[in-house]
Amino acid sequence: MRRFALTAVALAAVAVAGCSSSTSSSPASGSTSSPASAASSSPAAQTGAITVFAASSLKDTFTQLGQQFEAAHPGDTVKFSFGASSALAEQINSGAPADVFASASPKNMDQVVTPGNASSPQNFAKNVMEVAVPPSNPAKVASVNDLAKSSVKTALCQPQVPCGTVAAEVFKNAKITVKPVTLQPDVKSVLTSTRAWST
Repeated sequence: MRRFALTAVALAAVAVAGCSSSTSSSPASGSTSSPASAASSSPAAQTGAITVFAASSLKDTFTQLGQQFEAAHPGDTVKFSFGASSALAEQINSGAPADVFASASPKNMDQVVTPGNASSPQNFAKNVMEVAVPPSNPAKVASVNDLAKSSVKTALCQPQVPCGTVAAEVFKNAKITVKPVTLQPDVKSVLTSTRAWST
């Protein structure tokens, strides 16, 4: 097995290590299949591919980091699979090959760590909940309380997805009931729905 070290420069220089053959993570959490052995190897003398499963909310940042890593390590390639953390966790537990899992929530990371499909997860970033509206803000949303109005169309993440779970907590703390018109599998899909309503 060849070993790699993927350094997330833009995310407080956190090193995420992974293992792959040459043919081939509230807080966000990252983990690997074999961090201890990866730390003992010398990535400078090795080339190959590393497969990263990451939450959709990390797509832009991780894509840029992957490009930077490839530029700094000629011959190495980084292959990404982005999606809902809950879905990615299920895929890994079902045998999908992944060297690094970057989850948007510790809960989904635990689902992979507990059965032994990942180890030594570390938090490297934090999520911040926001209310996103189309550029023209047609519903005149000024606060989270406005989302409870029947005149406001709201798109949310599905309950099992980290952004859906946290949204439910926000609504509970605000003592409001929000009835979404759509439930999406990840943050990117929610934002796409919101943009569509502005046209």
